[in-house]
Amino acid sequence: MEVHCGYFGNAKQSSGDGAMLDGGAVVSVHPIESHTMRIIERHFSDQEECPSILLVNLRPTPNVSSNLAQMEQIVQIAHEKEANIIIFPELCVTGYVWDESQDTADLAVKELLAEGENSRVAATIDAIRDSLKENGRGPEYVFYNNARRKDGHLYNSTFILHPGLDYQDEEYIYDKIFLTPIEQRFFQQGRDRRLSIRTKWGGFGFLVCYDLCFVELARKYAFQDHVDAIVTMAHWRSEAVREYPRMNVMTDHYYGFLWDVMNSSKAAYNQVWTLGANAVGPHEVSGHYFWGGSGIWAPSGMPVIQASNITPELVLVHHVDIKGQRLRERDDFDYQIDFSRFYKDIHEDDSHPLYLT
Repeated sequence: MEVHCGYFGNAKQSSGDGAMLDGGAVVSVHPIESHTMRIIERHFSDQEECPSILLVNLRPTPNVSSNLAQMEQIVQIAHEKEANIIIFPELCVTGYVWDESQDTADLAVKELLAEGENSRVAATIDAIRDSLKENGRGPEYVFYNNARRKDGHLYNSTFILHPGLDYQDEEYIYDKIFLTPIEQRFFQQGRDRRLSIRTKWGGFGFLVCYDLCFVELARKYAFQDHVDAIVTMAHWRSEAVREYPRMNVMTDHYYGFLWDVMNSSKAAYNQVWTLGANAVGPHEVSGHYFWGGSGIWAPSGMPVIQASNITPELVLVHHVDIKGQRLRERDDFDYQIDFSRFYKDIHEDDSHPLYLT
């Protein structure tokens, strides 16, 4: 694996185990913690050398031990289903921060983040990492996000688990750059440093939630780092009202609309895959509702599959032809060629690719 550092079809409901959905999806039900979770399976191609990707449409709670148990059980399901890449949502270990009553909430959130800080849960993370395999018949990569302490500050950080890889090595960690106002109370902003990895299945770059709103970051992943897919881990909310009464247009899930359209547009205007894992359902403390809709968007911008906006579930797409499909779509029309001819970039002094063996 190479690491590069740079700077700056919704599924339908089903009532039974193993039921077949429209389009050939198979739904099964698995016990997760104290409840069951559906897993929706689809096949993108018959090319078994291409990766099977498991997106976790999860409802993390402010309970570290419960969240870790869910993660372990989901990884076990991935082994049983021979998924190769697992993508968890943002802050999947601690759940999301909240701000309902300033002083009390800040103390409770800080205690929760300290309890779930990545070095404090290393035993579970190490066990997950040690279970990964490189033979193509089970999980090889796990992408997850958690609080990380460094130099006396907490960062909202994305980690990569892979056999033999030191996930605590700074070179393999992405610290969230664009923090929301509430996150700025608890986390330090990441420096202007992108993280991309090169695998046998293609290149992947990483965003976290609010990063998705900023065009330049994704463009640099696509046009400078030449990734094939952008992975976004999020706690993306649902509810906000936008209304245009004279036009008879209104939505009370505006943020959810943005999740769908931004993932689609990121894929389309960069001609890369977008893989998004989002939290779903109401926050246990604040009551804020998270949109879910974890999914895969093709380089055309078209959604291949999306999870529920209501309930936790797993979405597994087998044999996703990441490099091949992207090349086919770019062969049809590659507007990066014209972009490169006419766009004059601002070059950062400290930007360079990093190759690791």
